[in-house]
Amino acid sequence: MSIYQRALKHGVQRLITKPRLALPVLITLSLTLAAVLTVVAMSSNLIFKPLPDIKGEQNIYYVDRQVQVSEDFKISIFNRHGAAEFADYYKQIGEVATLHARANSVQVNDQNLAITKLTASNNFQTVIANTPLLVGEMPNLSNQEGAVWISESLWRNAFASSSNVVGRQLELEGNQLLIRGVFADFRSFYSMDDIVSQQTWQFFDLASHLADTPSNRFGGSNKLFIKTQNQVFTEEMLTQFWQQLFTKYEAELATYVDMLEQMGTSSKVELYRAHLMKDQNTLIVFLFISVSALLFMASLNLFNLFLSHYQQREQEFATHLCLGSPRKRLFIIAFLENLPLFLLSALVGLFACAWLIRALPIISGGNIEMLSLVNLDLVTVSMAIFIVLIINAVFSLSAIFQCDSTALNQHINTSNKGVNAGKMSPLTKALFIAQLSSAALIMTGTALLAEATYNKVNVDLGFTPGNTMMVKVDLEGLDTPLPTEEQQRSEEQERRNLEILDIKAQLSSAALSIQPQLNILDSQGEPFGENMMISMNFDADTNQQITYMYKNIGADYIDAFGLKLLAGRNITAEEQTSLAQVAIINEPLALQLSQDGTIESAIGKQIGTLQIIGVIADHYSLVSKGRGYPILLAPIMNTAEAGLYIMMQLPEGQTFKQSELETAMLSAHPKVKQLQFDSLASIWDKHIEQDRIRFYFISGLCVLTLLLAFVGSNAMAVGFSELKRFELAIRMATGATRVSLLKRTLQNITPLLLIAAGIAIALSSIGYGVLQQNHSSLPALSWTALGLFGFALLAIVLSAITWVVWRIINADPMRALREL
Repeated sequence: MSIYQRALKHGVQRLITKPRLALPVLITLSLTLAAVLTVVAMSSNLIFKPLPDIKGEQNIYYVDRQVQVSEDFKISIFNRHGAAEFADYYKQIGEVATLHARANSVQVNDQNLAITKLTASNNFQTVIANTPLLVGEMPNLSNQEGAVWISESLWRNAFASSSNVVGRQLELEGNQLLIRGVFADFRSFYSMDDIVSQQTWQFFDLASHLADTPSNRFGGSNKLFIKTQNQVFTEEMLTQFWQQLFTKYEAELATYVDMLEQMGTSSKVELYRAHLMKDQNTLIVFLFISVSALLFMASLNLFNLFLSHYQQREQEFATHLCLGSPRKRLFIIAFLENLPLFLLSALVGLFACAWLIRALPIISGGNIEMLSLVNLDLVTVSMAIFIVLIINAVFSLSAIFQCDSTALNQHINTSNKGVNAGKMSPLTKALFIAQLSSAALIMTGTALLAEATYNKVNVDLGFTPGNTMMVKVDLEGLDTPLPTEEQQRSEEQERRNLEILDIKAQLSSAALSIQPQLNILDSQGEPFGENMMISMNFDADTNQQITYMYKNIGADYIDAFGLKLLAGRNITAEEQTSLAQVAIINEPLALQLSQDGTIESAIGKQIGTLQIIGVIADHYSLVSKGRGYPILLAPIMNTAEAGLYIMMQLPEGQTFKQSELETAMLSAHPKVKQLQFDSLASIWDKHIEQDRIRFYFISGLCVLTLLLAFVGSNAMAVGFSELKRFELAIRMATGATRVSLLKRTLQNITPLLLIAAGIAIALSSIGYGVLQQNHSSLPALSWTALGLFGFALLAIVLSAITWVVWRIINADPMRALREL
């Protein structure tokens, strides 16, 4: 058996015979490697591989024109008429298709199934999607009316993959639709709602909307795509289209154009994949940097452990070198000895990575798109092997070349007893400083980010959501266009409002029959602004356009949500019933309207036809993702455009009987097509979900950093204690107390620890300052926080060192002497 084969065999045996070396390496390296490989798999599958169900993604552009409602909130102004005009204007360049996705449910054989409802132009499947038609016929003008296509998953789960599914019916939003075909599951699309593989497709003819009347409302929900013929589509081309569209319909859209200019608009053009990934490229880069930093820190920790291990074998290597063995041969021996341990770490890391990939939808909370495409591919496996081989090579090389050739004779003559007592190699000291510096930098960044994210999750809303359920009611005929003539339009709108109020009364009565303890509010609005409208009026006193959020409320709104009335009075029940022209505004809007800087001066002013009678305190809204957005509250019903919402409350701790309420309310009036229940608590949870997940991730990263710092300090302390072991054994044998030995050892290592801590804090503060300058989204450096985290890190390191030294001291002194 050659020396290399013996080295490899020794490496396999060492997995069992040296658990103090094998277990820390196996656990630390495999777990950090699993995190790195998961991010590698995500980047490999989501960024670099072609999308499996998109045709020619490199030529497909997502286009949108958006109005700036607030600093963090934009709304698309593309409706179907605008999309049809866009398709006609650029028909020589490429084909235009639209897609809209939202969560919904279907009824099949009395079974309610959650689905993703996809509404698209009838050319989407031929132009954009690469989902083959499995059964039935392709959509066209003659078969799309009253029809639906379903996905393979819905076909399998609801119809047992029956071959005669074409011609059968399913119920969607209260309508019986005829199934015309089955498409393969579509995965490569973006939706604000959770995406499921059970899908329905409904199609429309985009060109037919050229005949629509130009609309002065924004808030389009269709995603617009253009597939060019190998031509780059730019934002300038999109801006050019809108300029000619406003010129074409100058008379019809004059007021609308003025509003858009006041609020500000922007064009957005990006490739299909970039649109699909949103900000996930940045997220993946952040994750990759985070896990790479952890891997680097873990490698430094293990490096110290290996140096401590090979330090005990200096006599063996000294003998080899004196007998003429080149360092290259010793390097290969060390590499082969470590290879089984590192390959096992890679294997365990790959298994852990596979489980992490399966858990990604749960860990991310559905905030990362296309996770179904992520898998353990050849790139990930190759990366795992490459990383462990590189780490093994660096460890083995450093361990061999740290031997001091001038001290070989002393090593052999003294059997390594006492020669190096109390001495640490410069490499060991440098590694210790590098460990603390990397740990301090990661701790500083993660802790500050965790604090900032925690503050986003735990905010003072300025109101009490309570146990409130919001029910959105979809009514038949509500989407019928209003007459264009002003008087007829006003009369029809009033008729619809009165009809909707009557429907609301009937639905409320049905709900109370199920749960009599319900408090059904007169208000349709709620503080978050989930069901609001954006309006604009010109204020003659300040000579400026006022943009604000409009909500429909009743006399019970302020008390129901615990809002604070700062000035004026509340709406009365009589004003609510008569739909009086009165309004309450919030403090930011009052200050905007005020001429003397007081909110009281806004009382009595007019906004349009509404007279301001009260001012409430500012509160959090979803539009601005914070406070400060102007809000107007009025009892005027605008349900003909905004729809019908019913707000119901229960005392805290009680539960809404949602299924029973839905059944009773659906049967209460023939025009009710569908009900959508959403509690204010779930709205808030969904809003902060990404921040909450980020907080958990960053906090976990912070804890893992402390753990790695403990392990690394432990390894350094083992090496230091091994250097002092002969001295400690002599002193213990001659009667020194354990406490005195502990104090003496800590006194020897404390200067290094303090110097390393000082350098680490200095480097981490400088490094974080540089990062913060280049990335303004990072929170400002807090010296108080830095000191607190530095103290915590120092305490962890000192605890690890003390624990190792105490364990060595407690060993039997005579046994220690015999082992030396």
